[in-house]
Amino acid sequence: MAASSAAAEDLVEALCALLVEVSEGKLQARDVDPAANLFDFGYVDSLSGVMFLARIEEQWGVHIEDFDLVERLSSIEAVAAHLAASL
Repeated sequence: MAASSAAAEDLVEALCALLVEVSEGKLQARDVDPAANLFDFGYVDSLSGVMFLARIEEQWGVHIEDFDLVERLSSIEAVAAHLAASL
């Protein structure tokens, strides 16, 4: 259990870093709340959301549909849990 928890924390950290990269300097990792809604808190918009998903697929080989980011996987923690289950 501790290993999977550590892996999930590593994914959260990696996803926050990826989000910062996609934001092109608009965000800093310390400002990202992993539990917050990505769209409601302004972490992503429609364009950066697509870029974020493309980078996730490139880095981990897991495809996530755009609508899933909006409806089901709307936080870094939710995306990390999905990735952990998919890897």
